[in-house]
Amino acid sequence: MNVAPSAAIAGRMLPEFPLQAGLLTCLTCHDVSRDCKVGSPEVGPRHHLLCGWQASNPLAFCSHCHTSEGYRPFNAHDQVEANRAKTDTCAWCHTDVPDANFYQEEAARYTLRDKSSKVCLNCHPMMKDHPTHSHMEATPSAELMWHISAYELQPKLRLSFEQRLKYTSAVRRTPRAIPFDENGRIACYTCHNPHEKGLLPDANPRSLGAEPEQAAAHRLRAREGKVCVVCHDK
Repeated sequence: MNVAPSAAIAGRMLPEFPLQAGLLTCLTCHDVSRDCKVGSPEVGPRHHLLCGWQASNPLAFCSHCHTSEGYRPFNAHDQVEANRAKTDTCAWCHTDVPDANFYQEEAARYTLRDKSSKVCLNCHPMMKDHPTHSHMEATPSAELMWHISAYELQPKLRLSFEQRLKYTSAVRRTPRAIPFDENGRIACYTCHNPHEKGLLPDANPRSLGAEPEQAAAHRLRAREGKVCVVCHDK
């Protein structure tokens, strides 16, 4: 959305796929008016009003712009190559390339292309049996935030959990490694780290839970994958 196709793709696109000021929009692919015109010919069912849709060959729709020879599966979480960040993948979720060293909660920057978990749900539908379905978009209490902070400090402070919790509540410490959305609510990325290991420096607390491209533990933001104890007592 709102991106300019390459010259090769633009040259291959038919007039029935119009651009707006050279950019792709909803109306580039979806014709919402053709069937409403008086005297329009019978065109048959069209999935989601897609231009050039063929029910017998759904993938033919993609070939209006893309060639099968140049197609390969795209993974927005494949973000590191040869120890260097593949910044072109940042634009899949972000409007610009965030600074990997910028992590201060007090001045957090949200440059996501959608609000809260919607940026994740564009690709990952949440299953009904997801264990935290009821948690989504819930606002943590101040006490829970101090509980999370006490969990985060375990590797740094050799104190009991009760002592750490007493400290975090006294200083009203907010979590550093466990992010919430722009309104302070639980989102997909609160529990899952969408970034590949090596993209964020190890010193960045938001690197907790990062894994290689083939994530084995769902990139849970918790030590040993025990994400429930971040917020809940054992």
